[in-house]
Amino acid sequence: MEIAVVTIGDELLNGDVIDTNTADIARQLACAGYSVGQAITLPDNPRQIASTLQYLNENKIIALVCGGLGPTRDDVTARAAAQAFHLTLALNDTALAQIEEYFSHAGRTLPAGNEKQALIPHKAKVMRNQCGTAPGFIINHDNCPTFFMPGVPHEMNDMLEREVMPTLQRFIRPNVCVSERVFKVFGLEESSIERRLATLNLPRQVQISFRLEFPLVLVKLKVRADDENALEQAEKIVREQFGIHVVAYDNETMAEVVSGELMAAETTLALAESCTGGLIAKMLTDIPGSSSYLERGVVSYANSAKHDLLGVSDELLMSKGAVSAECAEAMANGVRQRAKTELALAVTGIAGPGGGTPQKPCGTVFIALANTQGTQVRECHFSGDRQQVRIKTAYTALDWLRQILAG
Repeated sequence: MEIAVVTIGDELLNGDVIDTNTADIARQLACAGYSVGQAITLPDNPRQIASTLQYLNENKIIALVCGGLGPTRDDVTARAAAQAFHLTLALNDTALAQIEEYFSHAGRTLPAGNEKQALIPHKAKVMRNQCGTAPGFIINHDNCPTFFMPGVPHEMNDMLEREVMPTLQRFIRPNVCVSERVFKVFGLEESSIERRLATLNLPRQVQISFRLEFPLVLVKLKVRADDENALEQAEKIVREQFGIHVVAYDNETMAEVVSGELMAAETTLALAESCTGGLIAKMLTDIPGSSSYLERGVVSYANSAKHDLLGVSDELLMSKGAVSAECAEAMANGVRQRAKTELALAVTGIAGPGGGTPQKPCGTVFIALANTQGTQVRECHFSGDRQQVRIKTAYTALDWLRQILAG
């Protein structure tokens, strides 16, 4: 049987929301040895949804459907499913109990509008949503299942892993089980990575690919599940080729790696950010447990903030400027002294699009790292728009910290 992914929502078609669910589903299926034959995005139109579901089922195509299970008027997927398979909508006791449990656990009473989410085609099997209010369901018509999941990405991903994948495996065998390893590379251009990969003598069983996930390049190795030894050999070769440029693996983020290193070292960190506006602090505090090492993060955007909060002298700011090695050094020293931490990072620069000069064009950034041995400063020149410069700055700062912690 073929597998199709169907995403539903006007917001996906008018550009208000980017569809990440299709990619997430395709990745999970690929890891399990399945492939997606087609991907379809539909508006919140019950008739169009119903006709698409009928077509897929009649052609023995298993559909994984996301979206349209919420409590509002434009959430019409359950009604369209009932229409497609000639079923009636009914208040499902199991679904209602799940929704009531969700609100009770949150200390809230069930809003009247959310009862709508328990209206499910009467022959459907309910799938539990552990992350939200919208129960999923399965309709198995003519031994060809259609899975209905919420459109909220983290809810969908959890349901896909816990409910859909185990059930899917009972209906269709995977083409071939695969094992894969992803190397997240930072600090090298795609063209350089491509040239390096072309020189590698990898085992013939290994498929290799790479793609940009700004500002990282993801290098993926893939083999059949029974070729694990070949994968291990290839991993060693790739790791030796890219060395310190490999900043994370598989689903890890660089921030998770740095966070782990900081916790393992039982050290403390303070941040002083100018051009990144708190982005580095945000990346680190996204990780649970960051309070064990991050003492503070100061966004010192204006010169007055650099002076008042970090002790950068007015004389230095006047003579060298806020975007200078001297200012970055003073920011790092200032925040470290005030926070009494072992480590401090500071960044200052010109993200653009304005503010650059011939001497200091847009993309000029200074990063300072202070520790018990002293303070070092690096001058960087990044290309790209404002957001790209800010992201590159944050990643470069964290990568420097990662290398220091790794020794």
